[in-house]
Amino acid sequence: MKTFKLVGLQVVRDDIEEDIPLIDGLIINKEDDKNRWLIETYIDKQYEPLFAELQQEHAEFRLQVVISNINNDPANVIASVRSITPMNDRASVLMDGHIVRSKTDWAETVLAGLVEQGLQGEALLKEFKHQLHERRGTKESMVNGR
Repeated sequence: MKTFKLVGLQVVRDDIEEDIPLIDGLIINKEDDKNRWLIETYIDKQYEPLFAELQQEHAEFRLQVVISNINNDPANVIASVRSITPMNDRASVLMDGHIVRSKTDWAETVLAGLVEQGLQGEALLKEFKHQLHERRGTKESMVNGR
């Protein structure tokens, strides 16, 4: 098994991306034949109801996770909640998942959409960088853990 630092997390439901600021997190590659991963997050208690609802539904859901470095592209994970452990004003959420490889490079998709909107030059570059940072979860709140 290999363990990596989890530095960004988004829950994606009904095409709505919800940033979950991490206090701490790990993602472990089980290195098995099913490409399974174990995701452990330490988060503010205010996000516990979201994960409790997902656990109660026994449903798989999509996560976007950024591994090791905030500048890495996010990986798509199909996950399910294994357990939630309340800890005073925080919670530990343990999830099982598997990484789903995307056939399209999302950076290319973002760029194509901006070009389609008619952006060019400096405006294109600025908006492209902005959207990449948002999709990677590098919003100010996530970088500062708030």
